Amino acid sequence: MRTTALFFFFLSLLFFANAQSNEDILTNETIIQLSKIGLQPSVIISKIHSSITKFDVSTDALIKLGNSSVSAEVINEMMKVNSDHKSVELTQKDANNPNAMHAPGIYYYNPNDPEKQLRKVDPTVVGSTETHAASYYGIGGGGSKSNISGGESKFQIYETAPTFYFYFEENANPVMSNWWFATATSPNEFALVKLNESKKSRSFQTGMVSSGGGYSGGSSGIPEKVKLPFEYNEVSPGIYSIAFKKPLKPGEYCFVYASAAPDRYSNNKVFDFGITNANH
Repeated sequence: MRTTALFFFFLSLLFFANAQSNEDILTNETIIQLSKIGLQPSVIISKIHSSITKFDVSTDALIKLGNSSVSAEVINEMMKVNSDHKSVELTQKDANNPNAMHAPGIYYYNPNDPEKQLRKVDPTVVGSTETHAASYYGIGGGGSKSNISGGESKFQIYETAPTFYFYFEENANPVMSNWWFATATSPNEFALVKLNESKKSRSFQTGMVSSGGGYSGGSSGIPEKVKLPFEYNEVSPGIYSIAFKKPLKPGEYCFVYASAAPDRYSNNKVFDFGITNANH
């Protein structure tokens, strides 16, 4: 009984392999044969659309097709299908190529990811901005901080020395989602900060205020002392790679456009991510 079952199992495998080997693939020779038996161009084109194709549309091949009575309509369709296939292959290839231009934004690059090596870091809205002050007999200081909802970013990275890519565009009238990457020209206009974490939110400092003897002063924007250093390299026009000399400690971080302090109504998005223990 077991021998019979094995026999039918191997027979089914043989049948499947044979069916695959006889898979209907249209080539130039197939098209020539279909044309010679007198099939209408519309019928051949329908067959092209419903089949796997492997066409040669080089100059010599086109001459042979023309000399073999293949209609111009069919030849044009063969060229179009071949071009579409190449476009799909190129798009798939470029999807994981960090040195090819992508939609404006910040991307995390992981060459070891088997599914998607280049992943976009989506922006997160700053939920609120708080100003606080302290003084002692008219002498003191304070500052402001921006808050992000959620104790942890949805974008978690399992390495401490990640590589990022920035893609900028030249656009005089950018849409709001791409505003930072049309206004800025390099990663030098962004800051990386480590976020202060709590269970329900994350925050970072966005300004400082000082006062003394009846005088006061302040500054807006990301204070230099909270910025973390990173290095960037221009790969090609509009494309920059980002690397770090020192590993990032586990925790929550964000890139922020540094020319103005984020608040609820302007420059109100950051590009947040988390660094999780690499042994996770």
